[in-house]
Order: sequence, then C-alpha cells, then structure tokens
Amino acid sequence: MNCSDVVDRFTEYLDGTAPASEVTAIERHLERCGSCVRYKIVLDNGARLLRSLPEPELRDDFAPRLQHRLYHVDDERTLSAHGASGAPAFTVLGIAVLLTAVAWSPVLFSGAPVIELAPIVVDRAPQRFTARPTSATPPGTFSTKAELDGGLWANTLLYDYTPLSQRYEQRAHVRRADRLDR
Repeated sequence: MNCSDVVDRFTEYLDGTAPASEVTAIERHLERCGSCVRYKIVLDNGARLLRSLPEPELRDDFAPRLQHRLYHVDDERTLSAHGASGAPAFTVLGIAVLLTAVAWSPVLFSGAPVIELAPIVVDRAPQRFTARPTSATPPGTFSTKAELDGGLWANTLLYDYTPLSQRYEQRAHVRRADRLDR
C-alpha cells in the first residue's frame, strides 16, 4: 500500500469501519512511513481539539434550515452535472437554425418571383399640339381638352412632363423675358 492509498482509506481506518486486511496494511505502512505518521498525528490532534470545544448552542429552526440547505446542495450537484453538458447550447442553436430555415424557405424553394406586366402597344406616333402647359399649370394637369384626350402622349413625349423639362422651359421663358426687357 502506498501513501495515497493510506490517505484515501484513513478516515475508515480511524472510524474503525475499514476491513481487517486494510487495517493491517495501513498499520504496516505506518511502521515504515514517517510522513503518514505525521498525517495521523495531525488528524488525532485535530479530533482531540474539536472534542475539547464546548458544544454549540443551536436554535430551534436549525434542523429544518439544515435539511433545506442539504436538499439544495443536491439540486446544485444535479444542475452542475447536467449544466456542464452542451445540451442547452445545442438546443438554442437548433431552434435558431430551424427558425432561419423557416424564414428563408420561400426564397430557397420557390426561386425568384415572376412579375408579368401587360405589354404596352402604341399604334401611332405621338401627336404634337400647339398648346403647352404654362409654368402656372401644375405638373400632371392639362391646359386644353385636346391634351386631355391625347392621354399620356398628349403634348409631346413623356419627357415634356418631367421636372427636368419644366425647369428647362422656365429658363427659356426667363431668357425670352430678359431679351424683351432690354
């Protein structure tokens, strides 16, 4: 028997609960090992000191509180044994992957959305009318009935109704007015 075996079984040896074969093996080891003898002396002195202390006075609620604490010690052991496993982390990861798959499933399985628009057919070229919207006419309104009847191509191309074309028309109008004032 070596020193670590003696230390492992020393409590049973001191309490008298060790089998007879272990008791003789421990005593033989103690005869030839000085460090284990010192260990035995320290434990004997500690036990003697504890027995010499006065007995503590316990409150009436000591036993229920002790039982409650011992019960929760068992809970902590159970939680720490199961908490060390990666099960909670893998559960959260699995749920995240599942939610991601569900969220992306329409895109993954159906492909790109198809948008079908009816074709625009133009059977004649746009007609130009002499009446043009003035700068006082808000965009999108028509100044004559002929423009209204003409639809989208009423005055000229669609470009004529964009803010850019209106800005150029206003500049031209201002230039003309400046030339007339001179």
